[in-house]
Amino acid sequence: MITFAKIKSAIISFTLFAFVPLLAAAQSEGPDKQRILLEARLSENTEIIKDGVEWRIFSSQPDEEGNIPELIFSHGGSKAFDIAPGEYLIHAAYGHASTVKRVKISGEAIREEFNFNAGGLKLQATAADEVRIPPRMLRFDVYEQKIRQNGTRKLLARDIGAGEVIPFPVGTYHIVSRFGDLNATVRADIRVEPGKLTIGSLTHRAAIVSFRLVRSNGGDAVANTAWSILTENGEVVDEIVRTFPSMVLSEGNYTAIAKHNEKVYSHDFKVRSGFNEDVEVLIVN
Repeated sequence: MITFAKIKSAIISFTLFAFVPLLAAAQSEGPDKQRILLEARLSENTEIIKDGVEWRIFSSQPDEEGNIPELIFSHGGSKAFDIAPGEYLIHAAYGHASTVKRVKISGEAIREEFNFNAGGLKLQATAADEVRIPPRMLRFDVYEQKIRQNGTRKLLARDIGAGEVIPFPVGTYHIVSRFGDLNATVRADIRVEPGKLTIGSLTHRAAIVSFRLVRSNGGDAVANTAWSILTENGEVVDEIVRTFPSMVLSEGNYTAIAKHNEKVYSHDFKVRSGFNEDVEVLIVN
C-alpha cells in the first residue's frame, strides 16, 4: 500500500542520479504527453494561491527498494506540466499545510485543484499593559494540542518570528512564546480557522533588566565582573561574565551576585512586568 509516509520518505531521500532520467521521461516533448494544470486554495471559496506552493509529482509505483520515485518538483503558484499518460501521486505543500492526490492522466488535458483546508497564523506578544516587545527578542514554538502518553506534545514548528504569517491546517495548536532566552515563557492554545488569518497575541509578565557593579550610586560599571542571577528559591537563572549584562527575566524576586577581584557582592531586586530597569550592585569596602 502506498502511504503518505512513503511519499515523505521519497521527498527526503530522492537522489539527483534518479531524478534526471525520471524527470526527462515525465516532461520530455512528444505527441503522447498530456497537460495537467495544478492549482491550490487555502480553503474553499478563497482565491487561488499565487505563490509559495511546493508541487511534487511522484510515480504511483514503488521502485525496487520500495520508495516512491519523485518525478517533478516545482515551486510557485499555479503550475502546468506536460507528462505521459498514467497514474501519479501529486503532493502539494504550503507552509505547514499539505495534501496529496492520486491523479490519472489519459487522453486529454486536465485541471486539478487542491484544497489545503488551512488558515494563516500570525503570532505576537506584549508585556504587561500592552508594552511592546522588540520582535527580535521573541520566538514562538508551535505544538500539537494533544498530549502524548509520555506527557509531551509533538513539535510542529520551532523559532517562528513575531509577525510572520505561516499557513497551518485548520485546528487548535499549543503555542509557546519565548521572550529572551531565560525563564520568560508563556503558553496558550490558539485555533486556526479555514481561509482566515488568525492573529495570536500572548502577554508576558516579564521585563528587560540590566546590571552594573558600581563603586558609587550612578557610577560607571566595573569591568570583568562575573554575574550570577538567582531566584528567591536560590535557583540559578543565568551566569555570565560581562561589564554591563542585560537579560529578560520573568516577574518575581531575585538576587544578583557580582564577583570581582575575588570579592563577592549581592543585591536583592524585584522584576515588575513591563518595567525595564537597571539594577546596581554597590561595592562595599
